[in-house]
Amino acid sequence: MKINRLINQPFVHLGVAEALSDRAFIQAMINFELAVLEHREQNQLIPKNTFQQSKQALDIELFDIDAIGAQTYLGGNAAIPFVAQAKSLLPSDVRPFFHQTLTSQDVIDTAMMMMLKPSLERITQDLEEVLTACSVLIKAHRSSPMAGRTLMQQALPITFGTKVTQWAAPLTAIIPDLSQLVQSGFYLQWGGPVGVSNEDNEDNDLPQQVAASLGLSAPLLPWHTNRQPIHAIASLLDACAGTIENIVDDIALMSQSELGEVAEPPIEGMGGSSSMPHKRNPVLCALIKTAALRMHGHLSVISNTTAQPFERALGQWHASWVPLTEGTALVAGGMSYLKTLLQGLQVYPERMAANLDLNSDAYLSKSLKAYFADNKDAIYPLIAQASEEAHSKHQGFVTTFQALLAEQSVDLSEDDGLTTILSPLSYCGAAQRQCDTILQAIENMTLKNESA
Repeated sequence: MKINRLINQPFVHLGVAEALSDRAFIQAMINFELAVLEHREQNQLIPKNTFQQSKQALDIELFDIDAIGAQTYLGGNAAIPFVAQAKSLLPSDVRPFFHQTLTSQDVIDTAMMMMLKPSLERITQDLEEVLTACSVLIKAHRSSPMAGRTLMQQALPITFGTKVTQWAAPLTAIIPDLSQLVQSGFYLQWGGPVGVSNEDNEDNDLPQQVAASLGLSAPLLPWHTNRQPIHAIASLLDACAGTIENIVDDIALMSQSELGEVAEPPIEGMGGSSSMPHKRNPVLCALIKTAALRMHGHLSVISNTTAQPFERALGQWHASWVPLTEGTALVAGGMSYLKTLLQGLQVYPERMAANLDLNSDAYLSKSLKAYFADNKDAIYPLIAQASEEAHSKHQGFVTTFQALLAEQSVDLSEDDGLTTILSPLSYCGAAQRQCDTILQAIENMTLKNESA
């Protein structure tokens, strides 16, 4: 994959982009063609020594990749000039057997599967590390109260730990799907000119043999116009994009100057402004958000290519290549950035508590009213009224309440009932259980992966 360094490179995973490069694509096509030759020779369908001669002749260094690129438009896909160039490198006696029983779509689709599978494995590994980072945050902040927000407004208290559980929960659901996809969702394509296979190949179970040698799954039938395998990969990539986008939306909002509840890791040179040196922009969030948005667009293209007429589509097949490969590099980049973001996320519980207290009278009023009705000490309702007046000036209600009690030499610790009422954790429902549930799920997943 060629990367425009100024526009595209910041958002993709460079290692994955390199694994999807033109050179890697040519190498994957070579490996597929050689695997076919090897197994056809082993099953005595072509002369002996054809595979060895071909392997010696088809060195990647001998291919003119730029020429293949320049000629691709003539046939609409890279396999056509690749096959022509490969044949020109082969000895004349083995040349007729190269690309035998194959068509260009077999080569393109199989090479794509061979390149993409390791990239999905990389995404899965990074996702596991993201979950580990979530686990660390949950344990550290399961009792750090903050405002729960609905429709962008403060609602009831939650803890930051429970917020992280909501980030982690969909990721724990995606990992098994990714693992299953990597294990069995990348298919060999070998249908020949019109997708009905070759009888000799089928009689000798060659598709199964070639698939196994390439680390791919053997499909029930060739899937030239059955694009569900492609759609399944893209859909899961987009599911990853949606979950990581949800996380960075929260983090970006919480890191606003007015809230200041979290901040991105302090990475030298990152987050600056060209004109405002005081700013610390959430750039990691921006990179991840951009990658996710672009993946959503790529899925839309792929979804519109799943219906393909006759035995090979006109344009629909071709249109899926860039969204699939670039989408993979984007999601890999986003997941890698998210790992960095969560592993170094700076959390400010004091700021969370202060922001929560700005509206704490809203959820405390019912409990305080009941408490005052049963309590004979007239000082409490007077102090509560004074706290409300201070709160109207954007001061924390509970903070003011406690300060006024101290002025009256009232020791709040001696009143367990009022202490419980004023504690935000009293209004967090099953937050602790929610933390335990996700921590256990992450631990189980980690143990399962270690034993695999």
